[in-house]
Amino acid sequence: MNKKRYWSPVTAGILLGIALFISFIVAGQGMGASGAFARSTAQIAYSVDPNFAQNAYAGKYLKHGNALLNWTVIEVVGIFIGGFISALIARRIKPEVTRGKGYSSGKRLFFAFLGGVIVAAATRLTRGCTSGQALDGAATFSVGAWIFMLAAFGAGFFFAFLFKKQWKGVE
Repeated sequence: MNKKRYWSPVTAGILLGIALFISFIVAGQGMGASGAFARSTAQIAYSVDPNFAQNAYAGKYLKHGNALLNWTVIEVVGIFIGGFISALIARRIKPEVTRGKGYSSGKRLFFAFLGGVIVAAATRLTRGCTSGQALDGAATFSVGAWIFMLAAFGAGFFFAFLFKKQWKGVE
């Protein structure tokens, strides 16, 4: 089996740092994704019902016109396009559902969707996503961001240890 290699994590990290630095210079803000989804949802709701602009929460995204013409929305579209092009170049596009033994594709997709809904709701409650918190906060030396990153990675290692048996023999 000819296994394709990934980029070096160090190289990817350096390039991500450079991209973050450029985003601070060009856009005057760091990188994050959750704002793009909130803006897109607000714009879609507004296109269905223009009275949605009066909504106390979502109306702020519509104040300056089309909510889709924003740095974070353009960034996320670029992430999808860039990821797709990268996968094409590396010949890594293969439609599949990766799952552990004993899990049906339907069960795996259900839990992935449920996890996505929980994360989406949490990012709105906390006013930001983990990428924005970790990247932007760490880059600006925010103590809270560093505490968050240590807690998130620590929890990740802990739960990976607890659930690794489910992923042995991934189909």
